[in-house]
Amino acid sequence: NSGLLSAETSSYTLEGLLPGRKYFVSISVRNQQGFGNLCIPTPGSIIPSIQVPQHPSNVSLLVNSGYSDSILIEYEPPLSNGGSDIIRYRVELDPTPTFDNPIVEDFECPTNNKNTVWQIQTQSSNASVIVGGSFRIQLVAYG
Repeated sequence: NSGLLSAETSSYTLEGLLPGRKYFVSISVRNQQGFGNLCIPTPGSIIPSIQVPQHPSNVSLLVNSGYSDSILIEYEPPLSNGGSDIIRYRVELDPTPTFDNPIVEDFECPTNNKNTVWQIQTQSSNASVIVGGSFRIQLVAYG
């Protein structure tokens, strides 16, 4: 890649890097005779830190057509996930703009490696003791 900078420019931002990945950088200068020696900055490498994600993008709030008791919030993923998979969205609802006492609901994403423990109890139809037998269970994850 190349770009246009003045000879007096003393900084440059490298964009589009992956947080949590180590990068090594060098810089050199060129004149009519060619490039000079590479200069390695101190430190010689750097790792952009993993951060909290940006907010969701293109968020809109709509009346849920056909339902008088609900609203619909639409959104797209954040422009930056901060360098880590998005695992959960949180929606808060409050009748005041200060969110003094919000109703909070979290929605897990398929990328969240959250373990779920299921407890299954069996019971006969006439309350007698179940002896032997078997059953089949199928769990399907959506997302």
